[in-house]
Amino acid sequence: MFNAAIRLRLAPIAILTSLALLTSCSGSADKDKARGLLDAATQAFDRGDYSSALSLADSLKRTYPDQIDIRREALHITTRATEGLTLRRLETADSILAVLGVKGDSLQKLIRYVKNPIEGYYVGINAKDGGIVGSNGLQARLNPDGSFYLISSLKARPVKSTSVTVTCNEASASTSAIPHDGERNDRSMGAEIITYIGAECDSLGHFIMLHRSQPMTLTFNGSSTYSMPLPQSQIQEIATLYEYSTIMRQAKVAALEKEKLTRALDIARAQAAKTFVEKTDDEK
Repeated sequence: MFNAAIRLRLAPIAILTSLALLTSCSGSADKDKARGLLDAATQAFDRGDYSSALSLADSLKRTYPDQIDIRREALHITTRATEGLTLRRLETADSILAVLGVKGDSLQKLIRYVKNPIEGYYVGINAKDGGIVGSNGLQARLNPDGSFYLISSLKARPVKSTSVTVTCNEASASTSAIPHDGERNDRSMGAEIITYIGAECDSLGHFIMLHRSQPMTLTFNGSSTYSMPLPQSQIQEIATLYEYSTIMRQAKVAALEKEKLTRALDIARAQAAKTFVEKTDDEK
């Protein structure tokens, strides 16, 4: 009877001891697994695989939230990998800007600035000083900010034009229709003069740039139509100014991206410095 009572008293102690041992073993196993993920993340970082390093460090933080010390080391890997990725993207942005700069410089030689009492603009280097008014065809222009626009002029015959279409082989592109208003669609100077801006002529400029080496037909659309070959000189001028405008837009975007990445790199470096963990002699 006495022995039975003793065994009953000892049973809970044995159970608690077993649970403690199991918990200790489990904690040790988790620590080993977490350390394994940290080592893998460190190796990925060392070989420049920053995306994998970030993924492994994130997996460690999510899977083993109780491993505080190891997670602290993983946080430093995360900030360093973020720094590495940002630096790599910054280098790419620099390269893009350099390439765009070279292209822009080469195209800039093919355009010239025209002074105007209201606002100056750029045209093709061989464009007529008097512009396109009084002749037939299209002229491309650029505002100083790089905005592309087109002017159509029709003197051959009145069709009360509101838009133009350019055809190359079986493909074509058109401007938006601009109603006659005496300003952007003007018929008071012995010709039908229409100014197309922004999205109204973007697809047409892009189309001409893509087909610049091929013959094209220009059609004026209105109450009737009139078609003519688009002069090769106008094709080249339109293509050049549209490409230059595109490069200017891309350079602005790349410059903003570089500025954003430069700030992000500074932040990543500051965070990396804050998360650095000094290892003890036993840990080294």
